[in-house]
Amino acid sequence: MPNKIIALLIIFVLSGMKSPAQTAFPSDYFSPPVDIPMVLSGSFAELRPNHFHSGIDIRTQGVEGKNILACADGYVSRIRVSAFGFGKTLYITHPNGYSTVYAHLSEFRKDIASWVRAEQYRLEQFDVDLFPAPGLLKVTKGEVIALSGNSGSSQGPHLHFEIRESATEMPVNPLLFGMPVRDFTRPVINAVRIYPEGQTSTVAGRKVHFDPKIAGWGTSYRLVDNNEIEAAGAVSFGINAHDLQSGGTNKNGINLFRVLVDSLPFFEWKAEKFSFAETRYINSFIDYSYYNETRGRFIRTKKAPNNKLSLYKTIKNNGILEITAGKTYAITIETADGHGNLSSVGFRIKGVTAPWPSGLPSGNLPVFSHERLNEFSTDDIRISLPGKCLYDTLHFEYSTSPAMPVHCASVHSIHKPGVPLHDYFDLSVRIDNAWLGYSKKLVMVKLGNTGKPEPAGGSAEGEFFRARVREFGRYTVMADTTSPVIKAINIRNNQKPEPDKPVVMSISDDLSGIKTYRGTMNGRWILMDYDPKNKRLTYIPDDRMNTGTNAFVLYVEDGAGNASEYKATLMR
Repeated sequence: MPNKIIALLIIFVLSGMKSPAQTAFPSDYFSPPVDIPMVLSGSFAELRPNHFHSGIDIRTQGVEGKNILACADGYVSRIRVSAFGFGKTLYITHPNGYSTVYAHLSEFRKDIASWVRAEQYRLEQFDVDLFPAPGLLKVTKGEVIALSGNSGSSQGPHLHFEIRESATEMPVNPLLFGMPVRDFTRPVINAVRIYPEGQTSTVAGRKVHFDPKIAGWGTSYRLVDNNEIEAAGAVSFGINAHDLQSGGTNKNGINLFRVLVDSLPFFEWKAEKFSFAETRYINSFIDYSYYNETRGRFIRTKKAPNNKLSLYKTIKNNGILEITAGKTYAITIETADGHGNLSSVGFRIKGVTAPWPSGLPSGNLPVFSHERLNEFSTDDIRISLPGKCLYDTLHFEYSTSPAMPVHCASVHSIHKPGVPLHDYFDLSVRIDNAWLGYSKKLVMVKLGNTGKPEPAGGSAEGEFFRARVREFGRYTVMADTTSPVIKAINIRNNQKPEPDKPVVMSISDDLSGIKTYRGTMNGRWILMDYDPKNKRLTYIPDDRMNTGTNAFVLYVEDGAGNASEYKATLMR
């Protein structure tokens, strides 16, 4: 057979094959999860603390109690009730290979709520993670399955909605499924940043990042002062941008960050789907030092050696552009939202001769490698840090300072808080002799920028106190000898609660945090809904509260074993 015919046959066969990347998502299978206009307060893969946002946040007009609808036929495959995270959540499995997730709910459908309540009483716990048998709790497309709320770690009434691949649990951008979200507004580019990479590199004559002033809108952004920037050695790029949806006021995240060099692809990040196992790589994806200082975010092209994020579509030389002296480069930075609305800024980089290297790290600093176990110790501290904790090798810095009167150990500055960690490492610090007899009341704390202690748990091991931590920064040990505080909000001893009103209690702790609580009525466990952001426990009177006299007891314990108890006689 002639070679030409063979080649044509190969082309014909290949053209009929569809790669996984080309597989279209069903655009007419899922209906909206709400019966009000879909306006977003959060976008897919939006940058959040330590994670990418795994769904879209749908506004519920500032109130709770809006109808939440099943997006397609299926069955409830998981129900999660938690005081934190997603709060009250439904997971529905559909026959097309996808699952939908509805989070921060206030109420479930009656039969679902009854089943969950029975399980909570059987297990005697509010926090539950339940997996009903397939088909036990069926749903039909468009049916009301819950009411919207503000449960869990939600900061205001809304619906967090996800579409996941059922087999992998990977969340996929819901906008790829044709969700009716109206958006004709281009993203806003707030700033671009150019970073020198390496000891001999400079940008605009300096060895620190350079933020040129920009102006414009849409595809017409430009540099204000000079459209040409001198650089030497090697550089990487960053962008700070947000998206405004048509009809919305929230500054949502972008879904695309692309860099072209001389019109050729150099870098592209696109948010279509990701794994929960990789979501913490966000801390290497952004300029973490800038985030630690300001809580603002620049997305970076530079990719660290231990950054395994899958959302990179194109990345050359790990996102670092080598600059040749005497050569000029045309740079285009683009960003887009989930509907493909595009904004861009263009400028030139002119290569100049690099200066002599200076400011090299001190040879006395120990090297912590991202490829092996790293250990460091003094008389007062022990550190064991696996290489998988680091995104890149670094020169480790450590210092110590005397304890303050409220501390039970010296203050240890563990490297730089602006350097992110991916996993936990072991930290042990020597306890001051005066506190060795109170080891069960001690807790490891990280001191924030203002000195406020953030509990990190841990336990005593001889003269040392050990904890597993996942951030660099200043650590010490403190004692928690104060019991949690319990306050009755709407009940009084020997009185009837308000008719048809829940019993509401307030619980709080000053350091180690609430570890556990248990409410009983006449000696039997009762279901108390915990809302930690408002420090509230709520009990809806049920068959465990008798007509007549009832003995109500609430026991609360903190992370250091301090306990409080509240008792009251309630009439019904």
